[in-house]
Parts: sequence; structure tokens; C-alpha cells
Amino acid sequence: MTYLTIDHAQTLLTDLVAMDSINPMGGPWTRPSPVEHNVASYLANLFHHPGVEVVSQPVSERHENLVVTARGHTDAPALLFESHMDTVPADDWADRALVPRVEGSILYGRGACDDKGPLVAMVLALLELLESGSPEKTVVFVAAGDEEYAQTGIRHYMTQTEQPFQFGVFGEPTRNVPVVQHKGVVRWDITTLGVSAHTSQPDLGRCAILQMMRVIEAIGRYQEIAEKRHPNPMMTGPRITVSRIDGGRTRNAVADRCTAWIDYRIMPGLDPMGQRAALIEHLAALNVEIEHAEPQVTVPPLNTSVDDPFVNQVLDACTAVSGRPIKPTGAPYGTDASWLPTGVPAVVIGPGIIDHAHAIDEHVDLAEVVQCAEIHLRLMRGA
Repeated sequence: MTYLTIDHAQTLLTDLVAMDSINPMGGPWTRPSPVEHNVASYLANLFHHPGVEVVSQPVSERHENLVVTARGHTDAPALLFESHMDTVPADDWADRALVPRVEGSILYGRGACDDKGPLVAMVLALLELLESGSPEKTVVFVAAGDEEYAQTGIRHYMTQTEQPFQFGVFGEPTRNVPVVQHKGVVRWDITTLGVSAHTSQPDLGRCAILQMMRVIEAIGRYQEIAEKRHPNPMMTGPRITVSRIDGGRTRNAVADRCTAWIDYRIMPGLDPMGQRAALIEHLAALNVEIEHAEPQVTVPPLNTSVDDPFVNQVLDACTAVSGRPIKPTGAPYGTDASWLPTGVPAVVIGPGIIDHAHAIDEHVDLAEVVQCAEIHLRLMRGA
């Protein structure tokens, strides 16, 4: 029996997409079990094999991980394979998002691409590996929770494990091309402080919204500076996005406060907090009264060297499976790969296209899922 078939991929992915594992993204949560519980329970039932340890790992009241460990014949560092179980909301197509449909080899539904397609690829590879007995080296498969909001799943796992790793493979939609570098991120709130006054005499006050306009203009100028300082041939330069603004209290009063949400994408090789500090110093020259809140999220970039032997091993596997030369690439987004211990090489790879993630009618090609499973299997066997 082989698990590396489109039929097996379709069965597993159809079942998983139909399960609601939508992350509340920090919003209210009233359910009795974690976001990922149904998916984790389903996956746990697949791995009733001798020598395989399956552990449900609570992360918080809202989230959990599933950790599957297939013990190898040696004491060498383990091989880590990780994909996440949670998805983003689907309010804009709720009528069909959790009703998977297949057209040809394309499967549609929330999470099909991000991240249940990559998750299924790892599951199929591990099931296929176990069919031939226990692996040479220990393989650890982590189905993680809460990647979409705060990455608490992988962060919790890394604080709990004492297992050394030879490398890490992280599932995200990359069209089965290995991503070896990606940006990190730091997010925080900036608040400008003004002085309230009646709008009939605005000169008696100081408008925090106008102050914020100056701050935003300065952020744009700073991004241009940062792009020149930190070019990268694999991806676009640093990106600083103002994703939301709130200001003012009433229609007839000068705004005394204005808050902007900042999303700063950090280049590989740089420290997010250091880059945040540099931007704060730049804004201080405006002579605007600004408060900087503590970061809500801080995620380091991925910075695996293209010359690392593991990268060559991944490229060989991808080339052998696809039948065409494959080169490593970079990505502007972040992933759980950021949290692998320093010195352990990591790649991000999976079926699907990132453009389809988080979108209406999200989808993935089942043939790509199987192809990715074949790549994973080669890495599990050949490391």
C-alpha cells in the first residue's frame, strides 16, 4: 500500500478542510475545546504504529499542538517537520468556506492552501515512511496551533522540548519551491498626543491627527532609507505598513490622541527590536509628542544560508521529484520556521500558492500535495 496518491490526499484534505479550525485572531473564544482540537484528534488517530509516540500538547485554553515522534535506530539529532492546523477566518465566504469541493485535481476550501494542504503532505510522507518500518533517524512531526495569530504553538513546543534537531522543514504554500530566507516582523502601536479644543477655535489646541500625518510621512521616508541599507536579492526590501488609524473623540473637538498600528517587516539577518529602536529614534527628530506601546508581536526573520548542505539536499529532492532544476528563494512573509533554535538550518516548503492563502475560494492542487509528500519522504529517508 502506498499513501502517496491523489486519492489519499483528497480524502485527508477533504476531511480536514471540513473541520472548523478558524483562529479567533485574539477575539472572543467561548468554545469548550481549543481551536485545533478536532484536527489534532483526527490526525492522532492516523498514527497507531509501533514505536510511534503521539502527544496532544496544550498551549493555552484556545490552542493546542499535536506532536508525533517516530523513533529512529540512531541517537542522531532528529528531523523536524512542522505545519499548522489553524486557519484565518472566512467571514467573507462563510457559506462555502468549510464545504470542500473538488474540480479536477483542485480542492477548494478554507485552509486548503494555508495550511492544511502542506499539513497533509507531511502526514502522507510520514505514513508512507512508517509503512516500511521505523526510520533511521528520529522524525518529529509537529502539527502546530495558533500560527496565524501569535505563533504560540511552535514557541511553546520549542520551550518544552529538549530534542536536538538536525534540520527543520516547515509547511507553507510555496509551490514546492524551498524558501530559505524570509522576513521577520515587529508590530506595535504609535500614539500621537495633542491638545483638545473646540473646532470653532482649533488654534487653541493641537491636532493629534495632523501630528500623525507627519509621523506617517516620516515613516515613508524612513522605509526608503531602510531599503537602500538592506537590499536582498531574494525578496523585496523592508516594509513598514500603517494598517489602522484611530483618532478623535467627537465631531466638534480637536483630536487629542491618534493611534496607528505599525507592521514592520524585518530583513533576514537583522534584529526586529533593533530595527524598531532605529525607527523610533528616527521619529524622535520630528519633535512630535509620541507614545510607543510595547510590541504585540515580535518574530525574527528566517536566514538559512543558501550554501548550507541541508539546502543542497532539499534542492536535490525537489529536482528529483519535479524533474526540473529548482533554486532556493526568499519570501516577504513570516512563518513558524523563525523559532527553530539558532544554528539549525530550516526551509519552508509546501504545495499551493501564497496568493491563494487567506483568499475567497482558497484552493490547492492535489497533485502538488502528493509531489510535496514525495519530497518530504526523500528528506525523511535520506538525511
